[in-house]
Amino acid sequence: MVFVIVIIGLAVLILVHELGHFLVAKLLGMRVDEFGVGFPPRLLKKKMGETTYSLNTLPFGGFVRLHGEDEPAAGILGEPGEKGFNEETAWKKSLVVLAGVFMNVILGWLLLSLILMVGMPKHLVIANVAENSPALTSGLKSGDIIKSVSSGASVLSDPIMSDDFTKLVKGNGAGPLTLNVERDTKELKFEISPRQNPPKGQGPLGVEITEVGLESQPFLTSLGSGLSETWVVTKMVFDGLGTFLGQLLSSPGNVQNVTGPVGIVFLAAQATNLGFVYFLQLLALISINLAVLNLLPFPALDGGRFLFILIEKLVGRSIPRQVQIWVNGAGFAILILLMVFITIKDVVRLI
Repeated sequence: MVFVIVIIGLAVLILVHELGHFLVAKLLGMRVDEFGVGFPPRLLKKKMGETTYSLNTLPFGGFVRLHGEDEPAAGILGEPGEKGFNEETAWKKSLVVLAGVFMNVILGWLLLSLILMVGMPKHLVIANVAENSPALTSGLKSGDIIKSVSSGASVLSDPIMSDDFTKLVKGNGAGPLTLNVERDTKELKFEISPRQNPPKGQGPLGVEITEVGLESQPFLTSLGSGLSETWVVTKMVFDGLGTFLGQLLSSPGNVQNVTGPVGIVFLAAQATNLGFVYFLQLLALISINLAVLNLLPFPALDGGRFLFILIEKLVGRSIPRQVQIWVNGAGFAILILLMVFITIKDVVRLI
């Protein structure tokens, strides 16, 4: 059930992206041949005006077919007063192409605002478990929620503050600790004996812990805070992407921690186990990531399509359709190969 929720959530991100292209095209008076939810084969379809609305079998987002988008500009006409995509002005085509990116940013902002308004339950979570540590030996894993920790008469219960947890562990010496954690909605109990002389950079248990959770905010305050948070996250994504591309160009063999579709699904599933609000937070981050990635001036991405429009505007004539097909095809093939490579890494890492 968790994975069904995750797939639906990720599909919504893609659908919202395509909805942006659709709404702006309609707003600017362009003809849209089809707006589909999911991918063919078709289950249901209904034509309203010049647009066919379809519900399709594969529930992975959706798609938009703009009239004339895949044809040379000359001779592509819609209904009276309508033009095919390639016959429109550069600024209209640019707005349509970039509308998906805009919608993903808006969705990220709304989700972050909703989370800030609702608030997030406070938990102490194990962020990482060190190799050859008492925590690893006992069976603790990253993502475990610490519900209680006890040592003799000293007991801490959820919600636990990280300072209190650290103080109890260090004050306990070598005496055994009992940790009750939640993992995949199950309560588990672990007995651990802390180390007296842990390696440099590690604590007695060998765990990194983090506090998660937020106090709820009023509606208008949450919108403002959500906008600020969206700006911070967007900047972080740009910075991270710049670092990643720099590493990819300078030392591709050393690029690590790249997550693809399989990894994202498992991360989202883990977030769902923490609580639905944490899953929404992850969706918000993925939505903003999706927006930034689509801005890259790479063939087959929205940024690549926007670059074609700019070049056509600068040179004063259309790029031959066959050239666009070949360049976009090559770009798409590279993206698929990269996706396959990252997916294999995800599977190996998870196994």
